[in-house]
Amino acid sequence: MPTEGISKQSTTHPCSTHAPHHRWEVELVGNQPALPGRLASVECDSQCDCACYALEGDEVPLLSAPISFYLELTPDCNNRCPGCGNTFVPRGGRARGGRQARPLDAAGWRRIVDRLAPHALRLKLTGGEPTLHPEFEDIVAEVASLGIPFTLFTNGRWQRPARTVCLLHEMDGCQGLLVSLHGATARAHEAFSGVAGSFAETLATVRLAIAGDLPVSLSCVITRWNWRQVDDMLALARRLHVESVVFNRYLGPGLPHLVVSDGQFAQAASRVARLRAAGHPVKLGNCLPTCFLDTGQAGCLAGLAFFSVDPWGRVRPCNHAPVICGNLLESTVEEIWGSPELEAWRSSVPAGCATCPMLPTCRGGCRAQAMLLGLPADPLIQKALPLRRTTPERVAFYREARPVGLFEWRQEAFGSVLMHGNRLLAVAPDQEVALGLLDGSRTLHEIESTCGPRALSLIANLYHDGMVEFLT
Repeated sequence: MPTEGISKQSTTHPCSTHAPHHRWEVELVGNQPALPGRLASVECDSQCDCACYALEGDEVPLLSAPISFYLELTPDCNNRCPGCGNTFVPRGGRARGGRQARPLDAAGWRRIVDRLAPHALRLKLTGGEPTLHPEFEDIVAEVASLGIPFTLFTNGRWQRPARTVCLLHEMDGCQGLLVSLHGATARAHEAFSGVAGSFAETLATVRLAIAGDLPVSLSCVITRWNWRQVDDMLALARRLHVESVVFNRYLGPGLPHLVVSDGQFAQAASRVARLRAAGHPVKLGNCLPTCFLDTGQAGCLAGLAFFSVDPWGRVRPCNHAPVICGNLLESTVEEIWGSPELEAWRSSVPAGCATCPMLPTCRGGCRAQAMLLGLPADPLIQKALPLRRTTPERVAFYREARPVGLFEWRQEAFGSVLMHGNRLLAVAPDQEVALGLLDGSRTLHEIESTCGPRALSLIANLYHDGMVEFLT
């Protein structure tokens, strides 16, 4: 059933208008054709370390409230990454939360989660290293008791690995782990983690989690130590039996001993994109300007569909962004969502991107990286791309197949927003009747007879994004 949206009027944001669905011409046939590939075959629920989402629709207004939240449970971490993505951690220094500020305890996080619960379709629990929070088990139990699906983003270096695996396995809402592994060798990983022996320790936890029936994906920041290891990381992932590997761009100030050149990054990212297009379980995580490299993946929805909450309850558009938009101990989700700081974040479109036809998908690159470097725009932005002509894609489906929706559904003023994994899809009100028929009781032919050919195009989109499966 759809979750009720907030009554606040939605506004359309310049980065989220005119983002087209894929256009499909669907033919219903009497035999079962080989189904086309889909993004779901290489997507994972946990995704990248900055929680980028893909949102598509004929016109995508600003959501009335976020649907996903990134919770940084603690500043404590047992890795010493020189390229740490937490903005509350000075490079090479100790975490800060203000003079004598103490991170939230379980009771504080309970207040935060209770405020988020009416809006949340998904949570990501991280830190620091989230399992180091002294009341981690209580916080996870609170999230699970509210029925909110969550992913744990972790370095895998746990104090009590077997106990933690058992805890997470027992939680119905746990959708898996996203484990930081920054290379296919100990040398590459530990150049980033800063801790000798951390590679073997992380691998041991991954194996234990998989043996405990927990879905695992890997998150790898591309550095000068691993940029040639994309294929090696994929091979390691297959040996470990993890679900996917997410390769992320390093975000933060330049560190000469760590950061790759633009050319080296482009080579690594292009290899990931080619593997992904061939159906391998890899993807690029945090956003890239399409003019730098067209990977076919959408940009980030920080401040448009999700925000981050730091260990003191402060809200930022994403975990990499230094701008603070409010505190959930003092303000409601709705108040922060409409704050001047978030409005300014949303309206910050680079001048060179304003006329680019890819802006609705690319969304102007990474705002957080521009802020961290003190630049007016993402440094990878090149120039506006020419207008592209698109033609409908063609697909054949078995006419007697019965589609079943795999998405969560929330109503908005503009229609509905669907979510599955890291995929979001905006659907106009006149298509909601078709959504209600995706319960496996009706064939594609029957749905077409009731709702017309546009419903088949919608179903093709949903299938492409892993939001529908077919019963035959």
